[in-house]
Amino acid sequence: MIRKNYKNHLFWQGLITLLLLLLISGIFSQLWATNSLASVTRSATVTSVVDGDTLNVKMAQCRLPINGNPQQCRIRLACIDTPERGQNPFYQQAKDRLRELLPRGTNITVKDTDTTAGNRIVAEVFRGRNSVNIQMVKEGKAVVYCRHLNDCPDLSNSLLSAETAARKAGLGVWNPQRPWTQIRESHPCRI
Repeated sequence: MIRKNYKNHLFWQGLITLLLLLLISGIFSQLWATNSLASVTRSATVTSVVDGDTLNVKMAQCRLPINGNPQQCRIRLACIDTPERGQNPFYQQAKDRLRELLPRGTNITVKDTDTTAGNRIVAEVFRGRNSVNIQMVKEGKAVVYCRHLNDCPDLSNSLLSAETAARKAGLGVWNPQRPWTQIRESHPCRI
């Protein structure tokens, strides 16, 4: 009888210890995830627009500083692509629209994807609560960059929906031509 009670006591003690360890590890993993998210979302100020999907910003503790200035960063809008120089009129339209959305001195929020493109930080950019990345696609000034869509898990469905709507409405690059036919054929979006 004593041996049975002792085994029963050990079973319950082990079960309670296991549950407490699971609870504590869950709390710590939640705190770690919250801190990770906070560390990749930063405030910045636009200093210039380079092209339709790239801008220069002033941001504290830039992980990829440009021009030797630790507060000057170049940001590449994540998971979208705009026409390159020479693909006019769409190149200029995309660049001008990004300038309208983010004029010099605009305060923005940069959500770093923790990836890079050359000397650029790849990020989702917000003006207030609005995603500039989604806005550019919605207006047909940009297309979804399918090859890098996995870098934007929170953004992918919204980007794909915005592109579908812009294409159906014949906005921007979807009217009258599609400058990225070859990119789409070699890197189709998988939904």
